[in-house]
Formats: sequence, structure tokens, C-alpha cells
Amino acid sequence: MKGKLLILFVLLTVQQAYSQIGTGDVLIGGSFQYQNIESADFQEIRILPNVQYFLNDNISIGGTVGFVTSRNNLGQDVYGRTNTILVSPEARYHIDLGDNLKFYGAANLGLGFGGTVGIDGNDRTDGNDISTFDFSINPGILFTPGSKVGFNFELNLISFNRYAVSNPNTNTTTVTNRINLGINTFTPTFGLYYILGN
Repeated sequence: MKGKLLILFVLLTVQQAYSQIGTGDVLIGGSFQYQNIESADFQEIRILPNVQYFLNDNISIGGTVGFVTSRNNLGQDVYGRTNTILVSPEARYHIDLGDNLKFYGAANLGLGFGGTVGIDGNDRTDGNDISTFDFSINPGILFTPGSKVGFNFELNLISFNRYAVSNPNTNTTTVTNRINLGINTFTPTFGLYYILGN
């Protein structure tokens, strides 16, 4: 029994030693988010693949190229759909909390482009053009339990969002600016990563 425990201890120690992330490592993964607001009959899906390259043991750079789609149901077979492509370069600064746990601060700069369509049965009507600009600073935790797998958990801390809607029929644009300060625990982001070079 003692021999089995010793072997298990050695295997776990070796596994944790190899799970340390550092210079030259690449994380490939991202996050998936789904939101459903029943009272408004609104659904949204966010598919956000992400890549991080470690310049050294503490600093990584990378970004996201993602897709967001939402649907606002207005009645039977009547709904509006919004589709947006997102591009977001990112930099992270990591602090080791253990062999396989890092705390990080992430700075993101995001651009989005898309549009809306209205669906009424078999009729389709092109709607407004949408553009977004985002800047955020977020805290997160990166956990690497194995040599090739990592998980992250991130909260929104400080963010600025500019949302512009252009109506091509009237040549008018409506702009909404929003600033969020303070940790928002209602919209956390979970991510799964595959580690290259570790």
C-alpha cells in the first residue's frame, strides 16, 4: 500500500512539474457563453476562440476572433436576429499562485461588426448595421491541472463599450456609450485551453 501511495505521489509531482506554463508556451482554446432572458424572450450565443502566447513566464499576448448571435422573439415566426463578428487583441500579466495556478490581469481591446435582420414568416428584411468598440481590464485565474489542459475563470472589472447602430435607409447613426466599474459576478467567463509547447 505504501508503495502505491509513493508511486501516486511521484506521478502527481511529475505531472504538476510539467504543468507549469512559461516562455514560448501557447494556449489554444476559448469560451462559449449562452444567455437566455425568459421575460424578454431573448437568447444570445457567444463563441469566442482565444490564443495566448507567453513572451515570458508572466506576460502573454494573444486575442480572440469570435462570433455573437442573438435572437429577440416578437411573436410566432416573427423575430429579430443580430449577428456580430468580434476581433479582440489582448495582453495578460500573470502572477504564480502555485505550480499550476496563476492569477492574471487582462487588458482587452475589441472591435465588432455586424447587422440585424427581421424575420416574419418567410419574409426577410435587412435592418441596421452595427459596430462596437470595447476596452476592458479583467481579473482572472488560470488553472493547469495537467500538462496539456488549462481552465480559466474571468470576471469583468472595468470596461468601456461603444455601441453604434446605423440605419442605411435614413443615413442616421445612434451611439450608446457605457462604462462599467466594479466586479460583475453575473457575467463570468469560463475558458478551456489546450497547451502547446509545455
